Amino acid sequence: MKSVLIVGGGPSGLVAAKTLLEYAGGTKYKVTLFEAADKVGGMWRSSPGEKGEICSPHMRTNLSRFTVAFPDLAWGSVDLTDPITGAKPSGPPAIFPPAWQVGRYLQTYVNKFLASGIVHCNRRVTVADFEGGLGGTWNVTSVDQTTRQESKDSFDYLIVASGFFHRAGPKIRQSQMQHGSGKRIQHSSQFRDVASFSEDAGKVVVVGGGISGSEAAATAAFQISNAKHSSGQKPAWADSKVYHVFDRPFYTLPRYVPQDPYDPAIQDFNLSPRFLPLDLILYNLGRRGGDGPITASIGQVPAEKAEKGHEFIRNLLGGDQRATGRLELVSKPDKIQYPAYTGVTDMYAEFVRDGTIVPINGRVVNITQGASKDFSLEVAAQGPWANANEPTSHLGDVTGVVEATGFQSHLNYLSEDVKQALEYDPDSHRVPFLLSHGSVFNEKVPNIAFVGFYEGPYWGVMSMQAKIIAQRWDHKTSPNTAFDTLDTSDALSVRQAIKDGKLDVPQFWMADYVGLMEEFAQRVGLQRDDSALGAGGPLFPARYQDEAEERTEAAAAVCEVAEVLQRSEKEGLFVAAAAFRGMQGTWTLRRKVGSRLPSMPNGVFEGTAHFNPRTPTDTIYSAEYLYIEDGTLTMSNGMKFPATRRYVYRYEESNDTVTAWFVDGDGLTVGDFFTRLEFYRPTDVEHGWMAKGRHWCSPDTYKSSCEFRFRGASLETFGITYEVTGPKKDYSHESWYSRPTPGLA
Repeated sequence: MKSVLIVGGGPSGLVAAKTLLEYAGGTKYKVTLFEAADKVGGMWRSSPGEKGEICSPHMRTNLSRFTVAFPDLAWGSVDLTDPITGAKPSGPPAIFPPAWQVGRYLQTYVNKFLASGIVHCNRRVTVADFEGGLGGTWNVTSVDQTTRQESKDSFDYLIVASGFFHRAGPKIRQSQMQHGSGKRIQHSSQFRDVASFSEDAGKVVVVGGGISGSEAAATAAFQISNAKHSSGQKPAWADSKVYHVFDRPFYTLPRYVPQDPYDPAIQDFNLSPRFLPLDLILYNLGRRGGDGPITASIGQVPAEKAEKGHEFIRNLLGGDQRATGRLELVSKPDKIQYPAYTGVTDMYAEFVRDGTIVPINGRVVNITQGASKDFSLEVAAQGPWANANEPTSHLGDVTGVVEATGFQSHLNYLSEDVKQALEYDPDSHRVPFLLSHGSVFNEKVPNIAFVGFYEGPYWGVMSMQAKIIAQRWDHKTSPNTAFDTLDTSDALSVRQAIKDGKLDVPQFWMADYVGLMEEFAQRVGLQRDDSALGAGGPLFPARYQDEAEERTEAAAAVCEVAEVLQRSEKEGLFVAAAAFRGMQGTWTLRRKVGSRLPSMPNGVFEGTAHFNPRTPTDTIYSAEYLYIEDGTLTMSNGMKFPATRRYVYRYEESNDTVTAWFVDGDGLTVGDFFTRLEFYRPTDVEHGWMAKGRHWCSPDTYKSSCEFRFRGASLETFGITYEVTGPKKDYSHESWYSRPTPGLA
């Protein structure tokens, strides 16, 4: 048996260990795994109550649990009991689980597949050097993090699984910094709380767009909203604003998007689309079309394909984002020839619309600190997305800075000779090593392989990479010659394009998940499971399973996705989630009060309504708004007076429902239950999703009917009508909410 050392106990390392151990009936490889931390899980290992090294344990995944999974372990087999409260989930696992639950999934994976003695935690590799040719040896030095004892071991093969997104990216230049100011300049991986910057109100600046930048900006804005609209003393920093500086427009995708946003039959957006988790839409085989094998599109993006990408995303969102009122988020017509960049966040766009987040197009070139403890940032215009001839602007009164400047790999343990053979470039953070198609091998160092070392470490791809490694090191022939050439030209081409500042380099240069999965499956001889979904449908890891492996778990996951698709089609699953998300922010409100009693006049209310996000005040709910409306009520008898009311709206993920609640006298605390919205599909294309509710408030009865009209994932307008009857009441309330017309900035 050949000995293999795997460096890293995150998802990529664990799936590599399991795959090699089971390959050929466990007769080929003796596997050892070294993990520097005290437990496995990589970025997902933190538990509730901990800060987390790379992310908060409560951060939600931006891909669903169908994609964040391995083929041979379904989420339903994982114990997700909260370690602090002891509470068990009331329903199925969350579609987008928090990070600590992903860590629990990975620990379950270890317990199920990796015997004692294989995984060694608290073991940091300090040196890995290779000597000899094809049959050479890896000499590895490691240190026990607890005892500080150093060990030297030799292995036939080395798998690098220590993470591509490991070390914070380059820092912004700083000058005139005072002592202690560094605590108020945090990388996005370390940012958790606006309160950690300052007790005072001011500007919180997030530098960098895309995934981490949009998440950090939305997190900061949510904390500000929560501080303003929760009970208890309001901190001074609750009056802060978030300024988001980025050099390229990007789209903000919510976690639930429509399957059918545009209806060709009516040549307009579908007012009542069906919704699914983002990844089940993006990674759908039906989008590829054509006959024959699917291949991965790697590297630079041709203009025609880039334009189609913008069109697809704009259909999902319902527009180019100018409805937010900020042109900084809009890719102009002469720029859609370049690849679209995206972030995944549910709240960002509406925080921009209501002014809590202020987007700025440019690049921060320096941070200074004068006599005040606050910072000043120099922002240079960044061409071609803005006029580079514009003078440098300044942001003052900055209380804290979040550097969403990306990550860089950390493989200092590889010897200089190995790095040189891998054509290491320390200045190329996105392509530090030249690896073959699929980012697995380099023929100059034949006994090393990489798993999860690329932009976009989807778990299915990592599982496939591990199978490819097991086959190649066993000298198995491949039916796909593209992988046999060990060609590194893709990586070299992208590296050079990045250095040359080419605008056709995509946000993630290996992001063709569908293409990679299909190519890898062909390479290792796996058949896709089409039994429940046909030849199309969403692609996810459980659809690819070895015949030699136990298939019950994969079958369970496939059946669950099939059920989700059916419920989305038949029952409107996830419509409540999409509607609740869409309600966030500011609306223009017009209400007609129609009385059927001669003693009560009719009336018209005109004003503004705000759905303000805050932390749910009961843990069974996933999200919560404090609803506040203010305006003027004009009665048919000529009387006019100011009017206001408040409710709390809640979303419960376990049963996909929206509920409304009364508010107590303090205007903040949740009071008695009011009504539950039950969604159902309209009978024609001229209406949005419908909902009904009923509330008995002795001795009166309130019956509600609602309509939610979508434009892509965005809620364009909605209406709520109440019919109120009782011994002394007989009237209707018909309220319509529409977005204020944006004044483009």
